[in-house]
Amino acid sequence: MKKLVVAGALALGLMAATPGSAGAWVVYCDWDPVVPIVTPEGHIVLVYDSVWTSSPLSLAVPLATYTVARAHDSHGRPVTAVDMAITVPTGVLLRYSTMDEVTTGLLGSGKVLARAYGTSGKTVHLKFTIATP
Repeated sequence: MKKLVVAGALALGLMAATPGSAGAWVVYCDWDPVVPIVTPEGHIVLVYDSVWTSSPLSLAVPLATYTVARAHDSHGRPVTAVDMAITVPTGVLLRYSTMDEVTTGLLGSGKVLARAYGTSGKTVHLKFTIATP
């Protein structure tokens, strides 16, 4: 157990010592909870709320809420309009950038329903529609 703690501390130290510009192209998915959306017709649709940051030290734990409304697409078919509000609490001392996604699959797999960029401490609204089964 002691070796595991030492190895973990060493790994965190190496990540903190890495220059920021060299790792700017890397993104980390910090949290990807499943969100069950209940449509106005009573159907449950599972989506995933992914929050991506440029550093694994920016712990982006999303707080997500949503509202749904019955709507119609351009062909007159019924759909469910969803407005998902995602807030990521600010870090200990600094704000950091996030990329928020709502997808049909875990870790961004599946269809991307909505994507937006934001900053910790501010709410991002992701709007999309779901076809009514």
